[in-house]
Amino acid sequence: MMKRVEELLKDKVALGVLSNTHGLKGDLKLHLFTNMPELVSKLTEVVAYNESQKKFAYIRIETSRKAHDYFIVHIAGVNTISEAEKLKGFVLYVDKSFFPKSKEGEYYFFELFDCEVIDENGNSVGIVEDVIETGSNDVIVVKKGKEEVLIPVIERYVTKIDKEAKKIHVKMPEWLE
Repeated sequence: MMKRVEELLKDKVALGVLSNTHGLKGDLKLHLFTNMPELVSKLTEVVAYNESQKKFAYIRIETSRKAHDYFIVHIAGVNTISEAEKLKGFVLYVDKSFFPKSKEGEYYFFELFDCEVIDENGNSVGIVEDVIETGSNDVIVVKKGKEEVLIPVIERYVTKIDKEAKKIHVKMPEWLE
């Protein structure tokens, strides 16, 4: 039975993308999507998916080292530049359990995805589709049907984040009322 992409990646989080080759011995550049570079040294087996090619691969990372704003990784069985070329563009996915448990009052973006957003009157505003980093604070992108609402994740608007129940309680910003 064939599984859909959504099923295969259900409990996984995108960690980074293999952007280019490095050298002639099959190494690749890994650009992270996370601000937790310490996780790279713990990587062993990961799921890799290339959306444009619609291809999956289970890969084992043998070595990794930091270089500038990316990592150089060596993947088992990839020993030439031509073999490495085939993995360019693959996104590496890890189990959600790979991440350390978030502390009280903190969250990983993936913990907010698919949360229902509820206003102060108990009405559903929609579902969190994305999180935008602005520098000063995060902003959740809430979608309901074709409508999209952006809500800053600050105490003034977000009153409670219940990660276990997948619910975010908000006081709607004045400009949305």
